[in-house]
Amino acid sequence: MKTILQKLLITLVTISTFSQASENNMFVFQTTDVKIDNNKATLYIGTPVSIVKNVDDKNVLVEFSGISFEDKLYTNKDKSLLMASNDKKPFGKDGEEKKVQAIIEKGYLTKDVAEVWEEHEEYYYETCTQCHAAHQTKEHTMLEWDAILGTMKGFAQLYEDEAEYLARYLKANANNGFNPDKKQEIKK
Repeated sequence: MKTILQKLLITLVTISTFSQASENNMFVFQTTDVKIDNNKATLYIGTPVSIVKNVDDKNVLVEFSGISFEDKLYTNKDKSLLMASNDKKPFGKDGEEKKVQAIIEKGYLTKDVAEVWEEHEEYYYETCTQCHAAHQTKEHTMLEWDAILGTMKGFAQLYEDEAEYLARYLKANANNGFNPDKKQEIKK
């Protein structure tokens, strides 16, 4: 009986620890200014972060990792998707993987990644199904989406800011994007 209770207690502690860890995983809901090392910086929409601790009632300290190139942090060495930019100083050596902490307002974070991309997804399907069926975002890599958008931008008559808006959504949800495990379903 004692062994069973010990195993149950270990299981409960493990489950509790896991749920606390997963509660700390969040996504940046909207591109916003943050503080990194007391410098003004920008954290971009969709970037996955982990909450380290509450700073005060309004702000939290978050942590995220990326590849440094001067004053920008990307998801990979191809510079496919920008995660953060820092106004005052470089994140580290070019091509170096860096773990960064930033102070951000709690209101700019969400646990629901679908909520982050809801408007982007709607715009994608409205724009890209006028002439053909839309591809699932997971069908392509970030670099493939760059190429596809490069050719389709003219056909769709997209302004530069509209193309960037679509590119961010497609690359973040690509098969090598922010959420590679998330299965994207095509809405009918």
